[in-house]
Amino acid sequence: MKFPIKTFKRGDQIIAFPKNTLEVSKLLKFARKYNYEILPIGGETNRVDGTKPQSNRTIILNFNKMKRIEEIDSDNYIITTQSGALLKSIQQVADKKGLFFPVNIAPSDKCTIGGNISTNVGGLQTLRYGNIEDHINGLEVVLSDGTIIDFLSKLKKDNFGPKLWKIFCGSEGIFGIITKANLKVIPKKKYRTTYLIKVHSLKKSVRLLKNLRRKFYDNLTSFEIIFPIPSNYLFDQTDDEYNLIIEIRSNYEHNYKKELLSSININYFKVNKIEENISNSWIWKKREELVYNQSKYNFQQKFDISLPLDKWTVFINKIELFTKNNKSFTPYFFGHLGDGNLHCNFKIEPNTKKNNLMLSKFVYQLVIQNHGSIAAEHGLGLKKNNLLKNYRSKNYYNFIKKLKNHLDPDFKLGKNKLFKA
Repeated sequence: MKFPIKTFKRGDQIIAFPKNTLEVSKLLKFARKYNYEILPIGGETNRVDGTKPQSNRTIILNFNKMKRIEEIDSDNYIITTQSGALLKSIQQVADKKGLFFPVNIAPSDKCTIGGNISTNVGGLQTLRYGNIEDHINGLEVVLSDGTIIDFLSKLKKDNFGPKLWKIFCGSEGIFGIITKANLKVIPKKKYRTTYLIKVHSLKKSVRLLKNLRRKFYDNLTSFEIIFPIPSNYLFDQTDDEYNLIIEIRSNYEHNYKKELLSSININYFKVNKIEENISNSWIWKKREELVYNQSKYNFQQKFDISLPLDKWTVFINKIELFTKNNKSFTPYFFGHLGDGNLHCNFKIEPNTKKNNLMLSKFVYQLVIQNHGSIAAEHGLGLKKNNLLKNYRSKNYYNFIKKLKNHLDPDFKLGKNKLFKA
């Protein structure tokens, strides 16, 4: 039995480094013939065990040698890239051409564009620009039997058949392997201003978002919220105030600074720091530090949810009542208020299975009651592969299983991701 391309062994695992789409196709044909499972990996920055093998007979597809950015088309505002390219590299290449790829997440120097697409990442600028699905113009994918399908396109208007590539976006590799992408870029705006603002309450934070969104919608790119407990760790504060990170981008030289500040009622808000056109931002570094503090201070039970804006205060009020009555749970909340994504993290003491199940059941049911999503941007992977069956409709669950059976009848791609095989 000879592998179609060079592979390496790491313990019982077989790791392949394909250089192009044809080699990916050969590997999938080989895997089907000799009964191997296939697991694609990118930067391995996911948080739901999305790159954890389920069997010793697994070929891990490492895309480290498929990171070529093939073309920057400034006429059509399209970047064509292999799926192993780093998100940071794509941002930098676009920037040099005076263009902007607006998807941005904290580990941009580690995560790959294929992994970003397969999990449909959102990130720090979803408020204005949406998730990565809104910045794809086409994909090239390889199916489980090795068939290569070219969905690539540079056209803004192309209804020559439905956009079938969209089913691979957010599917975490269970339908097929993404090998190439056409990404949409836009002209870069000249000026950026970032604000760090203290506020007394969640209700006032929501009110400010509505006000700024109404006035600056085309230029308001980020509106982050940090709740009191993580704020206390991050800024060494001892009060019960929230912190907001607000960012505006425009081509207007003063970047609406005067107009924005006049929209903020100084009785309710305190502007702590303003950064103008700073590439090495202290404010955004603190935002990254916020994520690492979760592990540092043992807030390890994590829920990645999203809620309609009008349900945030309802949700938080019920969480506060729950934690008041159950002293085992300490919340550590932050998120992208602008797009509705809330990271609900908890310290559990004692950290027992009973307490974990109690908390999970309460949070998930509360989210569903408030018409939210219990998997906002991190996906499901292996850690949360029971949630579709438990919380989606029976028709939805059966449909996705039928689609999986059609595209991957031997269940060789991403086994047990999203739902159990």
